[in-house]
Amino acid sequence: MKIAFGVFDWGIGHATRDIPLIAELLKANEVHIISTGRALKLLKDHFADRCTYHDVPSVYPPYTKTPFFKVKFAFVSPKMIRSLQYARDKTRKILDEVFDKVISDCRYDVYDKPDNSYLINHQLKFKTPFGAERIFEKWLASRMKRYKYIIVPDFEDNNLTGRLSHNLRYISKDKIRYIGILSHVRKIDLPEDVEYFISLSGAEPQRTILQKKIIRQLNELEGKVVIAGGNPDSAANSSYDNVAFYSFLGAEQQENIMNRAKFIIARPGYTTVMELAELNKRKVLFLPTPGQTEQEYLADYYEKQKYFHHVSQYRLKLKEAIEECTEFTGFNPLWKTERSVEEFMQAITS
Repeated sequence: MKIAFGVFDWGIGHATRDIPLIAELLKANEVHIISTGRALKLLKDHFADRCTYHDVPSVYPPYTKTPFFKVKFAFVSPKMIRSLQYARDKTRKILDEVFDKVISDCRYDVYDKPDNSYLINHQLKFKTPFGAERIFEKWLASRMKRYKYIIVPDFEDNNLTGRLSHNLRYISKDKIRYIGILSHVRKIDLPEDVEYFISLSGAEPQRTILQKKIIRQLNELEGKVVIAGGNPDSAANSSYDNVAFYSFLGAEQQENIMNRAKFIIARPGYTTVMELAELNKRKVLFLPTPGQTEQEYLADYYEKQKYFHHVSQYRLKLKEAIEECTEFTGFNPLWKTERSVEEFMQAITS
């Protein structure tokens, strides 16, 4: 089959979680990837000439350097709508070619006919500013009519997304396929000889702001520390004393370090959460991206479930926050990525 695969580009989380799906599709199909920025670069580096690539930006990101996200969101909402229309105009031209399947990971500009289009999404409700959740939930439901199935990388029960993809008001359960967690990292039997692994991911400018804040507090940590800068555009690696800094870790490097880490500090981006579940990691500290309501909701949800601890980036006292993580249990998934890929293939071929 000839398959178009759209990948969301706010950070690299969607790109990394799609790696096992694209790898499976490539066993017997031709795959065209639609994305941009760091996400597209990561996929190009990973799959090289095995795929065809189309550079198309998606929705304009409403992030800000300040805590006043709600104000920024209100001002840039028209720009976000215009950027979505621009993306749709670009992807429509690509999809003028005949594709057997069109798969979109959270890109609402990537769709063809409802009988051959599939949406991968773990956020079927928006956590929005100004209490407009019901309005945005209706908007999402209207967009999802363009797809045959909504493929959710989570479990129907004992789940990781809470209200984001369960107890829905406007989307029929018959349209949803829960496939389980997706992770490009796998469990490997390695000694845990890295005391702390710190993953700096997500959209700018908050990624850089967090990096500076953590670096100022590194002298409080004892033992080997590995930092992944989450920036595939840079090749600036360095090491000093007990700290090794990598601007970006490739898939195999990240898998190796995460398996070796005793303690992990990261954003609660949903891709990262699934990776931690895949590895059965329990000692974790989450630092939600300010203003990213999905991460803020997930961090609160995991805190209440006693899965993982989190603190605000603005109030981060690293050593103190680490000491508060002892009472949390982590998350034990019902199954892991290998079976989830099988569930995905069944969903798009049924």
